[in-house]
Amino acid sequence: MIGASTRQVTSGQTERPLPGDPSAPAAPTQGAMPVPDDPVAFRRRGKRKEIVLPPGVTTGAPPRPPSPLALAVVRALRWQEMIESGEAESVSDLARRLKLDRSFVARTLRLASLAPDIIETILEGQEPDGLPLRSLRQHDISLLWEEQRGQLDIGPQPHAAMPTPEKT
Repeated sequence: MIGASTRQVTSGQTERPLPGDPSAPAAPTQGAMPVPDDPVAFRRRGKRKEIVLPPGVTTGAPPRPPSPLALAVVRALRWQEMIESGEAESVSDLARRLKLDRSFVARTLRLASLAPDIIETILEGQEPDGLPLRSLRQHDISLLWEEQRGQLDIGPQPHAAMPTPEKT
């Protein structure tokens, strides 16, 4: 549903009031459609497109389900906790208990070593486009958080060395 910040649009000689307008005639006319006053953007998420609303605009729609990447990060954090608490003795033991392939568990566990701000960005659904789960599982990600931010293009980037001022 389009929010309250829309205006009436005309096409040719026909005019169409917005839905829900008490002064709207019973039979709608053709050729007109509501257009939002606020700019909307489209964002690619894999093969899907998503409408990004301006700040402060809500749709009233239920929140979207977590992305596969967010689910994998949560799973990795839980699995890491199971190993650290002694609930599972090793990656092999964990994989056996979960009835999953050991290499899949090991690749997913790498996500638990991401920087906290990267994890937070992923869990909030704000990760950059083009950051698929498959690439994170298949590529070696640095254990150094600053390098991770550079590799994944998330969060504050490492600062370059500041040039020293010349003495005169």
